[in-house]
Amino acid sequence: MTDHIAMYAASLGMQIKPRTILVEGTSDVALLGLVSSLEKELSGKELFGDFAIVAAGERDQGGVNGVVRELIAFRGMARTFLQPNGKPVYRFVGLFDNDWAGRRAIATARDLDSSILEYKDVFRLMPVMPEPGNLDPGTVAAAFARSNEPYKGLDWEIEDLVSEELISAFDDEHYGAIKKRNVLADKTHHEFTRDGKAQLHRFVKLHGMREDLMKVVELIHALRCYLNLPSLR
Repeated sequence: MTDHIAMYAASLGMQIKPRTILVEGTSDVALLGLVSSLEKELSGKELFGDFAIVAAGERDQGGVNGVVRELIAFRGMARTFLQPNGKPVYRFVGLFDNDWAGRRAIATARDLDSSILEYKDVFRLMPVMPEPGNLDPGTVAAAFARSNEPYKGLDWEIEDLVSEELISAFDDEHYGAIKKRNVLADKTHHEFTRDGKAQLHRFVKLHGMREDLMKVVELIHALRCYLNLPSLR
């Protein structure tokens, strides 16, 4: 049978795998890829060997709307491309920032496709990404609520996983790139200018060490858990 899902993905410039997570932008993919490369170099572990993380698109084609658009498209096609046992070959999951746009996008995705479940098919990036032994959506939701109770109301993006030490060094070199800091308990959310966020990603690529990016490593392990993949810890 022709793999029409892989063909569709290739037409968009995406390299998917049977388990694929859609994220908002190419900078997210680049940071996750950088961390995966560092981890492989230092520990020999291939964190992305059995799943893919791809951006929904570049610029206006990406973002929360892009994730919703492509998640629904891929999930619809996945229902028509099955293994001999009748199960879909592909599984697609959406990962959003935990901000107003991300929360709204999850509601929109569920309005468009009621089979989409939060904590199974879509996730918001939180300060703590728990790894419960039971992947029932209700159990996962309870674990997220319990783990993130101290941070309720705090927006969170992938840049917030970079160590405070590296963020401070970046701020010293790029004064004004951080518009605002929101602190809750022991976590800090940083709001960057548009150019500032791009500058941070370049700074991390040049200067980031494994110890500066351990929270990103933990995120990847959590995503593996949600996809029911073998633990690489």
